[in-house]
Amino acid sequence: MGCGSSSPAEVAPAEIIEPSPSSDVPSDPKIPTSYRPSIISLQIPNEFGDDVSSDALSDRSDAQEENVDYLYATDVTLQWLLERIYDKFKKPIPEDPQWIIERLNRPSWDLDYATSSVVRVTFGWDDDELPRSVVLKTPVAKDQRDDEEGKYHYIMFKRECNVYEWTQKFPKLIAPKIIHIKKHSKEGSGVVVMEDVSEKGQEQDPVKGLMLEVVRDLLKQIAYLHSISLKHTSWSTLVADLPPSYYAHTIGSFDDTLTFFERQDVDHSRFVHIGKYFSDEYLHSTATETTELLDIPKVLVHGEPYASNVFTKMEGKEQRILSLIDWTEGHSGCFAEDVAKIICWNLNAKERVDNTSSLLEGYHFHLARYYDGDCPFTVDIIQRAYEVFVPFAMVSLCGKVMSVKNKTEKEPLIERAKSLIQQVYAMERLNES
Repeated sequence: MGCGSSSPAEVAPAEIIEPSPSSDVPSDPKIPTSYRPSIISLQIPNEFGDDVSSDALSDRSDAQEENVDYLYATDVTLQWLLERIYDKFKKPIPEDPQWIIERLNRPSWDLDYATSSVVRVTFGWDDDELPRSVVLKTPVAKDQRDDEEGKYHYIMFKRECNVYEWTQKFPKLIAPKIIHIKKHSKEGSGVVVMEDVSEKGQEQDPVKGLMLEVVRDLLKQIAYLHSISLKHTSWSTLVADLPPSYYAHTIGSFDDTLTFFERQDVDHSRFVHIGKYFSDEYLHSTATETTELLDIPKVLVHGEPYASNVFTKMEGKEQRILSLIDWTEGHSGCFAEDVAKIICWNLNAKERVDNTSSLLEGYHFHLARYYDGDCPFTVDIIQRAYEVFVPFAMVSLCGKVMSVKNKTEKEPLIERAKSLIQQVYAMERLNES
């Protein structure tokens, strides 16, 4: 899924741990005086290295002495979490609530690409006005908080916090609802507490992609995001361009990518013509300079409209977008980056070729409708910008193929990437002639 994965893991047999008793909290008749869980906490085995917060680890000895319950893979206490839920919903919290906790990062993906650690806390209370579960997202910690990798993860985490602070002003946006953001704690630390969208919706399969009608609805929702960001520009002071280091993470090793796809029957000559796109310089310049070249305004770009970040719900017999999660890559840029990624990442070759024109026209229709004025983008500009970002989408999809550990279960993903390689190759040969 790329950076910042927040998708449910295939839950392996869990190690059972007994949470320690927690300390009393300041007296408030509506908040329980004890946070000791009355059932076990489930800790999903860490299959891909220890990314538990170093602050949490360093504080655990003190926590044991103080009888504080730290939630797995975070430096957040259960007491603190319940207080934040109370603050948000203003509802009495059941005393001694039952709870379990589980990891959501997928073990089938390479965690070197992830910038966040994600856990779900599920409660046993029956109050329908309280959330049955919440999701906690924290920066991934490496060996040290203050190394360059740790700083990169923390910068990306703060970026997502800034995006969420802006999206919460517009309830109709398909961003998840935020319960609490804590980003100004210890350097390299912090947490976002958000709704668990899986309570109401179904996560989509990143390998299978999205159904055509879901792609149409996702483009409609992205058009709303882009139109709102054109009209309400306060986000631009909070969300900057992505750093060049992000794009180095995106492409990985070109030699490894070349070798892999040649083994998948992609002729070497294809890469002779398109190899220039597999560079962080190309990705960074395309993302940051295209709007100036086309003389169009920038929008807030989600950056990761991948199927695994999409949750849908059923409305009658149709699937509709419920939420788009993982805004870690949110940045200032060209609308066509989101549009090209939605189409190129999530549709198979035939669906993409047969429907691109109608999908772009649909995006324009909704953008103009939501903008409620003279839309700054014509259909012609949308088509031109989309073509600019097709190679961009190809490179990033190839990077995703390489980040999936399980090689035997990603054939549809490989086929989508191969079809994009062929399309970009054909575009290059046409331009050359």
